[in-house]
Amino acid sequence: MIALGWWMAKIFACGDVVNYGNNTGLLCDAKLESIISGADYSVCNFEAPIAGFGRPISKCGPHLQQDKKTLTGLKEQGFDLVLLANNHIMDYGRAGLKATIDAANDVGLDTVGAGLDFQSAYKSLVRDIAGVRVGIINACEAQFGVLDGSGTIGDAGYAWINHNKIDAEIFSLRKECDFVLLFAHAGLEDVHIPQKEWRSRYKYFCDLGVDVVIGSHPHVPQGYEAYNKSLIFYSLGNFYFDYGYAKNYKNHSYALMLHLEKGRTISFEPVHHVTNSHKVFVCEDEVDINGLCRSLVENYNEKLDEISLAAYRHINRQLISSGSQLPFDGTLFGSLKELVATILGRRKASYKRLVQLHYVRNETYHYAAKHALDVLSKNYVA
Repeated sequence: MIALGWWMAKIFACGDVVNYGNNTGLLCDAKLESIISGADYSVCNFEAPIAGFGRPISKCGPHLQQDKKTLTGLKEQGFDLVLLANNHIMDYGRAGLKATIDAANDVGLDTVGAGLDFQSAYKSLVRDIAGVRVGIINACEAQFGVLDGSGTIGDAGYAWINHNKIDAEIFSLRKECDFVLLFAHAGLEDVHIPQKEWRSRYKYFCDLGVDVVIGSHPHVPQGYEAYNKSLIFYSLGNFYFDYGYAKNYKNHSYALMLHLEKGRTISFEPVHHVTNSHKVFVCEDEVDINGLCRSLVENYNEKLDEISLAAYRHINRQLISSGSQLPFDGTLFGSLKELVATILGRRKASYKRLVQLHYVRNETYHYAAKHALDVLSKNYVA
């Protein structure tokens, strides 16, 4: 439903936020704060729960949390909504999620994408913004914390992007809103092109009625494309992310200022940013967005083959290691690492089962392995 009128809403959207090193919670410099607070509504992906609540859940991979002041700082600097459908929001269980939602609400931030039960996790958000009625959906690929139907009634968790409930939410919002935005958290990390399966899924969302799909999770920027009258931004990369190995990352990427005017096609302006000394700055060294968009077309299949093969080698090593009773992953260096981890007691049978679950359940890894095996099978001679 697109109503005619002269109202226009400006919505600022950016990528992943994980804060360990900024103890003020004020992540943005004055210029960027002015841009964010100048929007009618501003959104970021809050990639981990606040610290001090809950216990680490059983999972493979790191458990992330962040300073509670981050929520206060985001609100003070102009943010209105934190997205919670991501692969780390449940790292400290139900208690960690509840504390995060409560703290966000206490400072006046909206939340969407995760909840203390199925219905609240999948509930979309509707807001009247500068005279424009906007529906917002947030969902993530299948990782630890996903509510994909395999748990028990009453489980806390986040919305799964491939659940048919997402499709139903789009239909519902299309009837009552001027615009529908879907924020997706999915894809291979640290690569600059999306997988074809996610491209197909996002276009399907647009066919159902989504006006803009905005992606995160790859940690690096990716291109965008127009699809019919909709826009798909495959990854905005990190906004502020300083956990562990990434503590010195520049997070050179871009955010969006979307212009939503009733009766008109959505337009946007990129906001290029970089992290320095635990703050995010507007930067003049622009991300080559045009180049990222060209990579969705030029040599796309060859690049997809390459990243899928690399991902498959990683997946295969993980499955070999987790399926073996010996400290072995198929490589000499990796096997030595597994031996050390086994001696230190970090490779118990239960942990190995979690690794297997992770790589078997996750659709991004499934897509990568399938694509790689398709490529490898073409070279097979009987």
